[in-house]
Amino acid sequence: MNISIDIDKVTFVDGKAIIDVDLNQKCWFDAILMAKNGVKLSDLKPKDEFKIGNKVFIVLEQTDNGTRVIAKEVAHYNMKFGDNSDWKVSPIRKTLNGEYFNKIASIIGEKNILFMDRDLTSLDGLDDYGTCTDKVSLLTSAEYAKYHKILGLKSNYPDWWWLITPASTPVNDYARSVCLVNSYGILYRNDCGYSCGVRPFCILNSSVLVLLNKD
Repeated sequence: MNISIDIDKVTFVDGKAIIDVDLNQKCWFDAILMAKNGVKLSDLKPKDEFKIGNKVFIVLEQTDNGTRVIAKEVAHYNMKFGDNSDWKVSPIRKTLNGEYFNKIASIIGEKNILFMDRDLTSLDGLDDYGTCTDKVSLLTSAEYAKYHKILGLKSNYPDWWWLITPASTPVNDYARSVCLVNSYGILYRNDCGYSCGVRPFCILNSSVLVLLNKD
């Protein structure tokens, strides 16, 4: 691992190098810590927890196409799903694949957050919303059902959190209701204009080094 330091940031006193560091830009400290204590993401099992910066994630599944992970906590901001139930135009999608993606990518690298196809088929089987591709997304209702036991039973979440699955679609004259998980972990649905929590979901390169969450 190579670390570059501007020479004007370094002074020498009694044979020791003293480095002037901006604590708001401590990425190379994180790199040293990762190199010393990091573990390969591929070595973790479902339910294992790890950190990216100060964000804690849970491993959902190891696949041939990367490691599926989800944020442990419901994101601190409540957001409306949008003006309709189509994930492709949701402001949450814009936030996750913009501001949120950039924060995570600045720590582990853009190439280590993999593209994934998202199926927007509704709960009643209608597919007029089609599909889309995200770097950061939310779970579908089918994915939540698949990973429910890993995420825990008898949940007591501080907030309800959105999924991307619509209850139905415009072809059925029903374009506002979206699936979510309520505070008890039960699959539910509500109007797209309602404010709910956001729990980011993504697929990471399995070879990336991460720090185990020991809290």
